[in-house]
Amino acid sequence: MKRSLTKIKLLGTTAALILSLLLTSCGTKILYPSDARLYKKIYLQNLRIVESYEDEETALSTISPARRTVYILSIFDMEVQNGGLCQFFVNSSRSLAPYVNECLETVNAQEHKKLFSEFVTENNIDLEDLESFKSDTIDEYIAQTKRYDFDAFDDAYIELTPLQDYIVSYIKANISEF
Repeated sequence: MKRSLTKIKLLGTTAALILSLLLTSCGTKILYPSDARLYKKIYLQNLRIVESYEDEETALSTISPARRTVYILSIFDMEVQNGGLCQFFVNSSRSLAPYVNECLETVNAQEHKKLFSEFVTENNIDLEDLESFKSDTIDEYIAQTKRYDFDAFDDAYIELTPLQDYIVSYIKANISEF
């Protein structure tokens, strides 16, 4: 009897899995255990896809607009959360800076867009030319942190609704592009 119950449980689990796969692939329902797992899954997929190209520029011009948006915003958010906006501008991720406003608009992260746009505008930062942010030493990086009031940006950023929430909502709304 115990063996029969186990088989029924397994069949039920298998049927549920097959049903969820069918529903997900049809775009009818998205069944993920958590938003964090969904975000991580897409984030890691995007990293693998982008790294498979010769360079990031080629990848960004080739991948779907949805993947591009999520990739750019994930890197931006990770950098800002980890070391602040200055870190984003200093690291090689600065190559993504020209696209941040557009991507924030795409995922409807209006407060983030306003904060970023105002910071860039008020400080006359040319997002198309961030070469002045290159830093090869710790002393150069420290000097970069003093160029602008990055702390004010970072403090305000942390108070906003997490950008990852907007990214996950965008992924769910555009799941067929992933």
